Amino acid sequence: AALAAVVKAENGAALVAAGFEALGRSALPRLSLTSAIGEVHAHTLVRSLPSSVVEVLLPGVEIGDEGAMLVGTFLSSSKALNILNLNSNLIGDKGALGLAKALEVNGSLTTLRLEDNKIGDKGALGLGKALEVN
Repeated sequence: AALAAVVKAENGAALVAAGFEALGRSALPRLSLTSAIGEVHAHTLVRSLPSSVVEVLLPGVEIGDEGAMLVGTFLSSSKALNILNLNSNLIGDKGALGLAKALEVNGSLTTLRLEDNKIGDKGALGLGKALEVN
């Protein structure tokens, strides 16, 4: 049944979520996805991430502010995630501030990549203040 869910998946986020379900959300050290999924499918992807994931690479998947805020929610409770790459994801100040809030409480993340986004002064300042706390 789980294999059927994978085969029927219509987008990258659903495919990843179905794969996690098939594996029983077992340990996954690294997730790398480079196909655009947009804000709409970011929820499916983030909701399916196992708490044991250590590295999440999502460059250019176009999750936008809403997706970044969802990743921030995951990051808030993650004790394993060390590396997060959100380069080229159409993230602005709103998404950056969502990530900043998560950074204030997360103690495991050592690398955060946010190059080629739309983060302005407000988002950059929020991230900077969060890094001072953490």
